[in-house]
Amino acid sequence: MTTRSTMHPEIELSGMTWDHPRGVDGLRAADDHIAAHLGATVTWEARSLLAFGDQHIADFAAEFDLLIIDHPHVPDAVNAGALLALDEHVDSAVLDQLARESVGASHDSYGYRGHQWALAIDAAAQVSAFRSDRCDGAPVYWSDVIALPKHSVLWPYKPVDAFSTFATLLAQKGHPLAQPHVMIDRDAAAAVLDFMIRLAERVPAWCADANPIDVAEVLATTDGHSTAVALFGYTNYSRPGFRPHRLAYDDVPSFDGHASGSELGGAGIAVSSATTRPQLAVAVALALAGAELQSGPYTAGGGQPGNLRAWRSEARNAETANFFRNTLRTLERAWVRPRVLGWPDLQLAISHVVHDALTSRRFTPGTLDILESLAEKHLKEPIV
Repeated sequence: MTTRSTMHPEIELSGMTWDHPRGVDGLRAADDHIAAHLGATVTWEARSLLAFGDQHIADFAAEFDLLIIDHPHVPDAVNAGALLALDEHVDSAVLDQLARESVGASHDSYGYRGHQWALAIDAAAQVSAFRSDRCDGAPVYWSDVIALPKHSVLWPYKPVDAFSTFATLLAQKGHPLAQPHVMIDRDAAAAVLDFMIRLAERVPAWCADANPIDVAEVLATTDGHSTAVALFGYTNYSRPGFRPHRLAYDDVPSFDGHASGSELGGAGIAVSSATTRPQLAVAVALALAGAELQSGPYTAGGGQPGNLRAWRSEARNAETANFFRNTLRTLERAWVRPRVLGWPDLQLAISHVVHDALTSRRFTPGTLDILESLAEKHLKEPIV
């Protein structure tokens, strides 16, 4: 998939993003601003959501000037020499302002080894979605979810999303993954896996192979379900006309009603070390992450911003059934995956172990042994 500006400035940059309206449309909507103010246009290619989460940045960085990336991939990309350190090209006051305007820890999640490697242009976490024409709101507590009629609730738990819910629930239990010297608390992990198996028994069988987009599509296009939980928010589905039924979003369920611990997702814009126009590429990244574009054409055009000014905007909330206002608490209290070398491979390995437990509806002490052993196998530096 490729997007181009209708204008033809002298300089053209190349970029890699991910293939969904949320990942592409906001960038396309910003084209004219970038052309008018910076004399450049960006040709964006898009890769699948699965590749966005699993593929190493170094595999494709050399082909592009700009990269839309997931923060856990930063250490491996830095170790491969694939990214520019933005703090070496941008005044610290500018970065400080972006940090202040960040939705939760979105900006800080792209920091590693004392440098800033990307700027938050998209913010997300696991939240809830519901059909306001079919129910009165999203469940507040996990006990509310379990009490809902069987198969009325949806939950995506293909391996990568099973991992995300596992991480969210551990954080909500007060024992987040990847603490120094304690990768996984065995007692908490056992309690969480037991709860996730109960949850898996309450949702349709196809959820085992579904991601948040799959679930949102079903919820927004059919009438068999009323709500979905522990799925990353997609503001596109809360906009009128995007799908036959408009979704409303709210905080992630929790055990205590405080909506904390949700795994932070989102995306950042980075500059490839292979670019031949670093100053221009950095300028484009700054523009796309800045409040003017984030609160204006980027979000109005279908993007899901990382800038707090956009999340607080009355206009942007009016367009999205208060998506931003209703989920901001979850974002601000989210759990951030560590930036540590080898994390993407560790996350993938954990996801399959958890998914196997859910699909088989059982786990053993040996399952916990495997989970404990994976960090030593995949991580290449200590968690600090």
